[in-house]
Amino acid sequence: MLTRYGLGRRSFLAATAAPFVARAASPVRVLSHRYPALEFYTAQMRDAVPGVAVETQMMPFDQALELTRIRLSAQSDSIDILYTTDVTVLDFVRRGWLRPLDDLWAQFRSEFGLDDFADRVMRAFTINGQLYVMPHGVTVMLLFLRRDLLDAAGLRPPADIPAYRDMVRALNTPQRAGAVSCLKPVDATLNEAHWYLNALGDGWFTPDGRPAFADPKGIAAIEMLRDVTTFAQPGFTAAGNDECTVALQQDLAASGLQWVTRARAMDDPAKSRVVGKMDWIAPPGGGSRFSTDGYAISAFSRQDPETLFRIIAHSASEAVMRQAVSLVLPPRRRLMAEANGSRSWAAAAASLAASVPFPPLADFYAMGDSLSRRIQQGVTGQMSVAAAMQLAAADATAWLESHR
Repeated sequence: MLTRYGLGRRSFLAATAAPFVARAASPVRVLSHRYPALEFYTAQMRDAVPGVAVETQMMPFDQALELTRIRLSAQSDSIDILYTTDVTVLDFVRRGWLRPLDDLWAQFRSEFGLDDFADRVMRAFTINGQLYVMPHGVTVMLLFLRRDLLDAAGLRPPADIPAYRDMVRALNTPQRAGAVSCLKPVDATLNEAHWYLNALGDGWFTPDGRPAFADPKGIAAIEMLRDVTTFAQPGFTAAGNDECTVALQQDLAASGLQWVTRARAMDDPAKSRVVGKMDWIAPPGGGSRFSTDGYAISAFSRQDPETLFRIIAHSASEAVMRQAVSLVLPPRRRLMAEANGSRSWAAAAASLAASVPFPPLADFYAMGDSLSRRIQQGVTGQMSVAAAMQLAAADATAWLESHR
């Protein structure tokens, strides 16, 4: 298992830089997850280096992760710059898929003001003493609430998850679900379960690596998730971030857990029927997901590494990030410290203080296939939650033992 602090049990392949060329001989290819802030950042990449064409391919997280794995496991040079997170970077580095950035970081430190990135973000992307990712965003989850519906029902925002369940029940009608639930495997299910397991249980794993989600408190947490989904929108087991965002925008649900990156979309008059009606709070009880993301350079790219670094550094420059502060929390200290005019900013700051990342396990998403399937089976009544979590624990334990 690889850690961020140099305590990994496995060695990894050292990435080698491609020979220097004056400019990209063919278009630079970027593979990325898609949400509004990333769409903005990748657009900035296209004009970052004069004379260098940049082609971007964007898709939902699960699809982007699968395609990245397929291409890089074959050592394909069809990706030059790729999206990664504080979790996926662990697996990518272990497999030797990323080029270390330390030499380029030192070379361009002054030009791009690279000392301004928050320490917490830098630690997330530093593995065994080497840096692999240019940070682009700090993302947290919020509880989206229709303030007008709460006021009309004489309800207050929930102070804990049981109160949230009661609020969802009260707001549920035949025309509008009480809440969105996003349980599409893998990432969406893990995101939602993460909040319940941390706020009501002891998280995913105990300090000694035992599955805490199968303990009585963990089982009770997923049972609470099951109870909330009773009032969720139809098809929630196939809903990811995009589907849940649309349901909230189209007045098909009254509340729900969702990323801060989707908050601004609620006030887009071209797409939203709830302009000015949505409010946000930090998920009650704390423990919702904190994530950092950014862009890395493929170890198999044949492009000039300085050119690739300039592309991602430009898109993460202070001037560019200043334009995106209403779309995602910036990883730069100066911008984080400045007041933000977006309506969701106060809730995002409160969530940031109380949120926690996924477990720092390189295999977490690989195990997530089984975890999300078992959570769905318990939530939808295919088996008891207790039985589902015990099976998930057996799957996770076997996986960890076989990948030590």
